[in-house]
Amino acid sequence: GSRDGRAPASQPFLRPGVGPMPHRSRGATGREEDGGAAGMTFVDGALKLLGKIIPQHVPGDVVLTPICSRLNNWCSLVCVILTIGAHLCCNYHETRPAVTTEDPTMPLFLRFTATMAFCGLLYELCLAICIKTMGLQLLYEEDPVFRRRLRLNRKMLYVFTFLTTIYTCMACDWQYVHKGWIAEYHGGHQIVYSFRYIEWVCCAPIVLSISGQLPHTADGSPRNALVPSSMLTGIYCIISWQGIVVTDFYWAWVLIFWAFVSYFLASYEQLHFAWWVKDQGTAGPVRAALLVYLVIMIGIYGVVYLLPIPGWVTATFENKFYCLGDVSFKVGTSVMLLATNDLANNEEMRRRAEATADDLRRLINTASVPIFGVDTKGFVNQWNMKTADLTGLPEALAMGLPLVKMLGESSQADAGAFIRNALEGKEIGTLETSIYPKGMAELENEEADGLVTKKAMLVLSASPTKDKQGGIKGVSLVGCDLTDVAAYREAEQRKVRFMAVVSHELRSPLHGIIGLMDHLCDTEKQEGRLRFMKLVKNCANRLLDLVVNIMEMASMVSSHDGSAAPTKKLARDPVELSKILDEIVMLVKSSTDKGGNPLVKKSVQLVNDVQALPIIEADAHKCTQVFYNLVTNACKFTMQGTITLAGNVDPEGMWVEVSVADTGKGIARGSLERIFQPFEQEDNSAIRGYQGIGLGLSIA
Repeated sequence: GSRDGRAPASQPFLRPGVGPMPHRSRGATGREEDGGAAGMTFVDGALKLLGKIIPQHVPGDVVLTPICSRLNNWCSLVCVILTIGAHLCCNYHETRPAVTTEDPTMPLFLRFTATMAFCGLLYELCLAICIKTMGLQLLYEEDPVFRRRLRLNRKMLYVFTFLTTIYTCMACDWQYVHKGWIAEYHGGHQIVYSFRYIEWVCCAPIVLSISGQLPHTADGSPRNALVPSSMLTGIYCIISWQGIVVTDFYWAWVLIFWAFVSYFLASYEQLHFAWWVKDQGTAGPVRAALLVYLVIMIGIYGVVYLLPIPGWVTATFENKFYCLGDVSFKVGTSVMLLATNDLANNEEMRRRAEATADDLRRLINTASVPIFGVDTKGFVNQWNMKTADLTGLPEALAMGLPLVKMLGESSQADAGAFIRNALEGKEIGTLETSIYPKGMAELENEEADGLVTKKAMLVLSASPTKDKQGGIKGVSLVGCDLTDVAAYREAEQRKVRFMAVVSHELRSPLHGIIGLMDHLCDTEKQEGRLRFMKLVKNCANRLLDLVVNIMEMASMVSSHDGSAAPTKKLARDPVELSKILDEIVMLVKSSTDKGGNPLVKKSVQLVNDVQALPIIEADAHKCTQVFYNLVTNACKFTMQGTITLAGNVDPEGMWVEVSVADTGKGIARGSLERIFQPFEQEDNSAIRGYQGIGLGLSIA
């Protein structure tokens, strides 16, 4: 703001209510200050009353000229006071029916204006009907950009309805007109069509306020920059009519003088807004030109309004000019407002589309997954930051490179077919491949010197990208990074191979140790040394058991991953499960754990309730291994109660079911899946109370 506390006239700001108070200097005495405060309170009260009668600014309206807007409000108040005073203190000149004999062509001008107004009404009505019938009403009301167009349509419907009605009444002579008293006083002749002034009072403020319409606020409230001057325009039309029909010389010229003062004040705000709005987008210059045209037309109306008083023009010339002026003023304004509004809407929609496109490009570029694209010839035209990070190849170098050459050699043919199918719009799945731009001839240049590329494993999905006409212009690929997963798989395979090799290398020496200990035990006579030899043999047997389990697990993992064939294929033997289970129960009952204690506790009863089962086709060794692991696992974790084996046969003879149930401590729900993984136990802590390395159930 300036030093005196007022905002600069060229700087727009938002104003609620009727605007900021002008600066007031403090008087030298308390009486002066009190008198000034009392005067301002009266003016404020009057303006607030006027604001309640005729709505003023709402929060969000733009006020470019705060002082002028304030003066417009004061002028409106003075106009109202003068209107009331003239009506109470003066008489109006006589009225008479419209006389067409003075100029036979006058009815033609009135009918022409009524017809043109009716055409404008039909045009706006057709727009409203189209919006309603095409189901666009809700869209127009929800979107602030289109809501402004909807408000324009409704306002112009009102303007053209009023204009058509007024001029139809005038054309049909359904009215009375006043004689111009001030013109007669000065020797002139003036015919005052009062209906026309009613139309000006009601329609001119609406047309001007439409010209000052601005984009809605964030909460959807309308915004306007010309409310004070638009309101003043309608009010000074009233006193301009009174000025030529009242029968008092001084009142007439005071009213005419104040009408022109009001016109200049309103025009200043309107022209200032036109100067500002010319820089507001593509439609700005058109809106500014329209507003300047309206201000000039109102000024010309004022000049023509004065000319019949001294008799410089005829009364019929004045009214014909008003007929043509009203047509251009309303119909031309409607067309221009529609054009400027559509230009503004197009610009706003383009801005939104560009903002959305920028957001989408930014989202793609900063996405946490690799996204890249190719054109119809397979050359890279999109390369986001994640892809550059995974491959070590920056976007600048990747653009224009053939994508297929970057992929793994084993998948290049599949990748080419994958991209071709996407370009043809066919249904495609996913493609697992590696991307490694190392060694490409296209990267052997100065820009790529010192470039360190990396290998990435990806699962790709693809979708065609289309141009504005709907034609396919390329393929966009979205990848899921499997680099860490591939490294994990490779580590798992190495671990499995390591287990298989180590187990195989350990098994031969263990067989030798067990064989030698068998021979030594057979020949040893001393009890003490024999006992130690049997302990060594038992330890070797347990170690061999562990090695065999590890070898079996490594074989199963390799065959499951497809990286190796199983060490031993499943046999297809006739198997009688009931006999195998009997043998397992007898073996477990006579077995001891690694501490030399009975495997089945004294407080536990091992029960075999399996009856005779049909013979099935299976691998007898694998079946024995499965049920032995399950039963020994139950024995390990059951301190008291029972361990029960039960069998069941499908009535249709399709399958046999065997269950092992115990009354042990049970398994937590969250561990049910985990305990069947290799080297996993329910309690993996270092202080767990049970032996084993977690292979029994996973093998089973």
